[in-house]
Amino acid sequence: MYFKKLTSVLLVVVLSTMSFAQDKGIQFEHNSTWNELLAKAKAQNKLIFVDAFTTWCGPCKWMAKNVFTNDTVADYYNRTFVCAKIDMEKGEGIELAKKYGVRNYPTLMYINADGELMHRTCGVNYNGPACRKFIQDGKDALDPDKQLAAFTKKFDSGKMEASAVPSYLYMLKNGCMNADAASAKYLGTQAEKDLSSRSNWTIIRDFVNDDGSKEFNYLVNNSEAFTKLYTKDSVETKISDVYKSALISKIRGNDDKGYETLKAKVNSLKNINGEKITSYSDMSLYKYKKNWAAYSPVAFAYIDRYANNDATLINSIAWTIYENVDEKAVLEKAAAFSKHSTELNDNYAFNDTYACLLYKSGKKEEAVKAAEHAIDLAKKSNEDYKSTQELLDKIKMLK
Repeated sequence: MYFKKLTSVLLVVVLSTMSFAQDKGIQFEHNSTWNELLAKAKAQNKLIFVDAFTTWCGPCKWMAKNVFTNDTVADYYNRTFVCAKIDMEKGEGIELAKKYGVRNYPTLMYINADGELMHRTCGVNYNGPACRKFIQDGKDALDPDKQLAAFTKKFDSGKMEASAVPSYLYMLKNGCMNADAASAKYLGTQAEKDLSSRSNWTIIRDFVNDDGSKEFNYLVNNSEAFTKLYTKDSVETKISDVYKSALISKIRGNDDKGYETLKAKVNSLKNINGEKITSYSDMSLYKYKKNWAAYSPVAFAYIDRYANNDATLINSIAWTIYENVDEKAVLEKAAAFSKHSTELNDNYAFNDTYACLLYKSGKKEEAVKAAEHAIDLAKKSNEDYKSTQELLDKIKMLK
């Protein structure tokens, strides 16, 4: 009888332990309707935390495995919110995605009992001890001085201080919401003479991407003044990025006339390196049109003039030539550039590209050495080198 009682006690302890283990993590409401969640939030005077996910979303699965199971995270969220996990492509999730403008995953929302969005973040940026950032987002959702809804109300009323506008735009961006419309609305209220203020420069630098906008053209026409106030590199990078994007948009839209017109405009501008911008876009043009005879000389000239220390770009160009060009002289020149990229950064991927180009150029002994070195690097960094091993086998079969 004693042993029977002891066995029963042990069984209860084991089952309790198993139950605790199963309960580890955020306790999501999986089967409640949206109206039931709203009612529960109202009864408990809590916000609803919504993990807006899809079954195909890799980052969503990462969050579920690495963040939602964290003990400190779970303790805070289970105490503080009504927690719901909703597939945005099934059932009520489809309409909720439309209502709250959810287009990126995971989107993490904090919604009150009246269905009003109070705070929102997006994507995966929650690593670190005790997932502090994720917990802080939950705290921000409850803080009128930090929550998105309070910022939006102040911005819409026109009562937001200029210095706070960039913070609001970052909140929108971090929630995968449209910050462009808000930045355009705000900058539209600013006199030209005020566009170079620090807060307005921050907005232009991080949120203005339309090459036809008043703010961008003011920046271009007054680039020297902005350079004196801020840094030459930041001003030139901003102008370059916007024009590159605009030129590439013309390419993808097959707008050859618009491309040439914009290219001429960029080349005529003072105080910026227009040739650097348009040389880069010409590379993109020839790549898009698969005009490899034109692509190679432009790409090589771009590396020589502007990117001799950019190992990543050199590797990208070299790989493009490997995949699309058969002319031996071009392959050999690409191999020389590829070798330089490995000297700048001796990693697996760059050495793999170098080995491929040597192989395609017919340089067996050099290709073997490069492939073996790439494989050694892959082993050290625990990378998959199956394709390089297959390449090495092919190289060794060359006569």
